[in-house]
Amino acid sequence: MRPVLAVAAVVLAASGCAGTDEPDDAKVAWAGELCAVAASGAAALDRSPPAADPADPAAVRSAVTTYLESVTAGLTAAADGAAALRPSPIAGGDALADRLATAYRGLREPLDAPLAALRADTRPGAALTALAAVVPRITSLVEPDVEPDSEFTRWAERAPRCADMPTLRS
Repeated sequence: MRPVLAVAAVVLAASGCAGTDEPDDAKVAWAGELCAVAASGAAALDRSPPAADPADPAAVRSAVTTYLESVTAGLTAAADGAAALRPSPIAGGDALADRLATAYRGLREPLDAPLAALRADTRPGAALTALAAVVPRITSLVEPDVEPDSEFTRWAERAPRCADMPTLRS
């Protein structure tokens, strides 16, 4: 499972609200938008860390800087996207989107300091130090259990944009 999908699943599992089974295009569309946000966050975290060849410190610095900037920008965009999903037609959806935005910001914040340190430190080993600090954080996320009967998963089942997120579906 992609790391951000795991985060999204943790957040979404906490949204177990009772609801109806009546089809509602607005609810399906909103669930699809939230899945799209989660997919964008997943794409940010799915970027592979760059290869680190200590023989070429300038190339390592450039690659690590680009990698960290890309991941942090992607997580920021996902957090902003989740925060922008208002109003939700799904019971508890606004709180769910807020929790997802908070989760993305929480993933990004530990990456900010290594990126700032890398920008400030021009020593050859700084890029490897920054890379070593962030890769374990990105790759250590675990796949959570998802509550199969939540209000969100009911609507996500019907949203085509959620098809790539099987842990969010019942």
